[in-house]
Amino acid sequence: MKFIRKQAASEQPFFTVIWYGTPHDPMVATEEDMKGFEGLDDRSRNQLGELVAMDRSIGALRKGLRDLGIERETLVWYTSDNGGLENVQPDSVGGLRGFKGEVYEGGLRVPAIIEWPETITEPRITHYPATTMDIFPTLAEIVGLPDSVLEQPRDGLSLAALFHKELDRRKKPLGFRYSHPGRGGAALIDNDMKLVSLHSGEYELYDLGKDERETTDLYASKPAEARRMRRAFEAWNASVEASVAGEDYPEGTTDPSQSEPIFWMELEKYEPYFDEWRKRPEYAERLEGKP
Repeated sequence: MKFIRKQAASEQPFFTVIWYGTPHDPMVATEEDMKGFEGLDDRSRNQLGELVAMDRSIGALRKGLRDLGIERETLVWYTSDNGGLENVQPDSVGGLRGFKGEVYEGGLRVPAIIEWPETITEPRITHYPATTMDIFPTLAEIVGLPDSVLEQPRDGLSLAALFHKELDRRKKPLGFRYSHPGRGGAALIDNDMKLVSLHSGEYELYDLGKDERETTDLYASKPAEARRMRRAFEAWNASVEASVAGEDYPEGTTDPSQSEPIFWMELEKYEPYFDEWRKRPEYAERLEGKP
């Protein structure tokens, strides 16, 4: 809010990203925020308590915009980064199949709310397929950035038109990949149709319009649709592999001098802070055994 107040006072446009580390393991909420959840297990109570705290923070942000008199012209976009967790009550994925770390709908679908009173004048729920990859193209169109800022290949597309009316079919499918021992996989969603690629090399096909819980695999019974979706998936997946190899860069490769990723616990410059961080639940387990 300090930054937003400064920008508003100088009548300058602003862009702000707020990354909440909550809710996330290890779940630790205050007793005050867990009131009303006494009948649940500790993990569920703490997760819901963290949600209460986050909700309060978002409320403070929205109140701050109203206090500054800029709430009508400010676009507020809320979304999550992955699906819900298992072993919490109530069910965190609304009965969908799968959880965080999986490419079934329970691992992919997330809540999203967009508030922009000056432009979105009537509240409504949309069923148009969208993704976090659409955020930048949408904002780029709204503020009038040139097409040159949208480097290729681009998976997302602008949702600006959706703010004014409901749109029909999405022109560009949504692709997802996730790799983790025993979990993950890949998927391509083309409006109602979804192809799932398993680590075993097998495929599954679902009609999300009729079967959002992914109970009936149509891969064998709809061969033509399965072939179409598989061709589209393989083309998209090949483009991802090319991106990983650096072929999208002007040089056509990645920089071999760059080191492999290093996790923060391995960096010497952070070591002076380890003793203090051990007092924090989100760091303590990761620092166990560190000098």
